[in-house]
Amino acid sequence: MLFNERELNKKDFERIDIDVRTMPKEIKEKLLNGEITPLLEIRDQMDNGVIATMPVKLRLQRSEDGKAVLKAYPVSKDIVSDLKLTEAEQKHLQDGEVIKKDVREGNRTRAMFLQLDQETKSLLKRDIKAVELEKRMDELEHVRHITLGQNQRQAIREGKPVELEVGDTKVTVGVDLRQNSGFKSIDGDMGEWKRQQEIKWDMANPGAMGYWQTDENRWEYKQTQEKYKAPESKKDEKSKTIKEEARQTIHFGM
Repeated sequence: MLFNERELNKKDFERIDIDVRTMPKEIKEKLLNGEITPLLEIRDQMDNGVIATMPVKLRLQRSEDGKAVLKAYPVSKDIVSDLKLTEAEQKHLQDGEVIKKDVREGNRTRAMFLQLDQETKSLLKRDIKAVELEKRMDELEHVRHITLGQNQRQAIREGKPVELEVGDTKVTVGVDLRQNSGFKSIDGDMGEWKRQQEIKWDMANPGAMGYWQTDENRWEYKQTQEKYKAPESKKDEKSKTIKEEARQTIHFGM
């Protein structure tokens, strides 16, 4: 575990109407592992008294001073990012690919992997050095008893998945920023890898499924309301306003 339960700040969760004590095991484990949760419904009261209700994914991340920070990734129809992305970059991300980009943060520029969470359209980013690809690839060779060629290693360094033959089975490995390590290995060929990467909210769960806290001591996994998918302009404008106000009180992922 990257985090311990004491780092689940109850006040942060109470503010968005989530009770840590009754949180489903699947959600809590993903948070403690630094992974992104399934969809959850959060409710937050704005300064003007309006109750904002929206489906999001949550994640715990370390700040530069080592503290656990709760990040929220709200569902959006378009890519949510503060980065300037070219049309080509947006196309690659929409297709489920991982791309590399130099990102300026403060006074420094870092080479980063970028990946789109297909359900929320939030952009995930990770410092390439932090993924420790050389270490991951060496571990893969040791555990799976395989040898990665130089072309395969270079492809992985570029964020591209690689399909391998392991005995009579196929294994596909590559960068996946939804994992706490930033690296993933699956049993299956490239087709299975792409299928998993391209799963979208509507494709995977018609009606949009998610976890909802229905009362003080009970959680359910059920369909969201159609209001989150409705294209009506007034609802879109209201939803956008609520999200912008919520950004002032919640650490929204970018």
